[in-house]
Amino acid sequence: MPNPSGFQIGFVSSQTGLSSHVIRAWERRYEAIQPQRSATGRRLFSQADIDRLILLKKAIEKGHSISNIAGLKQEELVALAGASADPPGARAVEFMTHADTFIHEIIADCLNAVADLDGNGLYRLLKQAAVNCSRRVLLDAVFKPLLEVVGQEWSDGSGRIIHGHLAAGIVHAHLIRMLEHAFGDEYEKPGLLIAAPSGQCCYLGALAVAVIAQDHGWQPIFIGSNLPAEEIAAAQALLAPQMTALSITCRVNDQFMLSELQRLCDLIDDRCPLVIGGRASHIYLERSDIPAIKWASTNELIDRFL
Repeated sequence: MPNPSGFQIGFVSSQTGLSSHVIRAWERRYEAIQPQRSATGRRLFSQADIDRLILLKKAIEKGHSISNIAGLKQEELVALAGASADPPGARAVEFMTHADTFIHEIIADCLNAVADLDGNGLYRLLKQAAVNCSRRVLLDAVFKPLLEVVGQEWSDGSGRIIHGHLAAGIVHAHLIRMLEHAFGDEYEKPGLLIAAPSGQCCYLGALAVAVIAQDHGWQPIFIGSNLPAEEIAAAQALLAPQMTALSITCRVNDQFMLSELQRLCDLIDDRCPLVIGGRASHIYLERSDIPAIKWASTNELIDRFL
């Protein structure tokens, strides 16, 4: 009977640095690992499987062939890989320490809920995580890796678009709830206008920045995604924020995006700092000669601006 518990292949891929294709190949061709199967035939990996995959990867990086080491015992792999004396699994999940086992388990449970299209279950799990984690930990150590794994599974074909939409919708609901609380008088806070420009339909990262900004004493104003330069400029003129932040997560037509950024800079009040961030933002900053635009990761946004 298949083991009902375990980690799905997308999660294992994110923790080992191995692609899902490589993990499957090592299983089928070399029997390097033997994951369990769910009732629907889905691979379920144990923590021991993750530890073994990490050791195999380290040994291969030292020049060994997978065909020669796939059948070695765990202690032989440890010696071959030159692993430290850390106990198995100590480095399997980089973002968590021993005390963060709860996070490890909650993400695995969330991924199972996504795979089963159990939206109510996913919402309850994230609600439980919100009770047990700080807001920043919830954003960085739960929401972010969860969405990354779901996105990777869609990319490699082990997941579907509906899985991504379900996960994004539930996370969106939680982010909106997190933004509902406020400390002190709203009108005494500096305003941060947040938007995703034309061509950018992903906005969960922008909402996460809004939550962080709120926690640092700002009044975030998220106006939406896929917005033309004129609309963002109109919002800035109406709301008069102290700073404007753009979320650019996807690479689109480079010339179009650069044109939109230039038009926005021509339209807005240059006394209001304009900051861009997101996975694809650095691409456009490198190709742009617009001095008014500053780039910042989330941490840099906090250190330099918030």
